[in-house]
Amino acid sequence: MAMQGMDRLMRKLARLGADKEAMKRGIHKATIKVQGDAKGLAPVGDTGDLRNSIKAQVTEERGKIIGEVSTNLEYAPYVEFGTGQRGQASPAPPKYDGDLSYRQDWKGMPAQPFMFPAAEQNKTIVSDIVAAELKKEIRRLGGR
Repeated sequence: MAMQGMDRLMRKLARLGADKEAMKRGIHKATIKVQGDAKGLAPVGDTGDLRNSIKAQVTEERGKIIGEVSTNLEYAPYVEFGTGQRGQASPAPPKYDGDLSYRQDWKGMPAQPFMFPAAEQNKTIVSDIVAAELKKEIRRLGGR
């Protein structure tokens, strides 16, 4: 999810003498929140490997600060989006736009979404967390 108006806000903060650390802190806190919710929504299974594989990280690319919550497990998309006839019939989340085919000759398993709902339920909370960190930075710089 992208936050609108951040470039302009960051330019204004830079003129006040702020660096990007407040934004990084806010995005880090927001990604940790989404990560926690994704872990809570992920099916546990026998080992808990899926839940334990969900990571949060903050990077900077071409001057933009990016928060990412992800898993590196190959089977995670199949859990999120389902497989076979049951997966294709699952109502949510939105279908994967990558290479995930639903075999019609196989019943499969229904979707058990965990990443999409975690992101979706935190849309406004993410903005609030980042805004709170930026407000702290503005106060630190002598603003109100």
